[in-house]
Amino acid sequence: MTLRKSILTSIAASGVILTASAFSATAGPGMGSNLGECYNNWVSWCNSTTPGYPNQCYTDSLKLCDEKHASATSQIPGASLQAMKSSSLRKATRKTTVVTPTALKPARSTN
Repeated sequence: MTLRKSILTSIAASGVILTASAFSATAGPGMGSNLGECYNNWVSWCNSTTPGYPNQCYTDSLKLCDEKHASATSQIPGASLQAMKSSSLRKATRKTTVVTPTALKPARSTN
């Protein structure tokens, strides 16, 4: 009976460790020590995990940084805060789109 209990406990512990490692791998980057670092960390993370800007990852990440560093955002003037966001978003990888040219139709000429 104790061998069976030991095996079940080992399996349960392995499952917990596996689940914890999977969550930490998808959790995203750290929040940084300041707002600018937080923006840069998340923009870099979105660059590596999404097809490119614009998408919801960038918007949600910047909002998350604003919430985490709320005390700092209240002390920064609005124009400076927007400049910090713009500066971080300049580092975002742009989504590449394929442009297909339209076929040219010859102009009609009168005979």
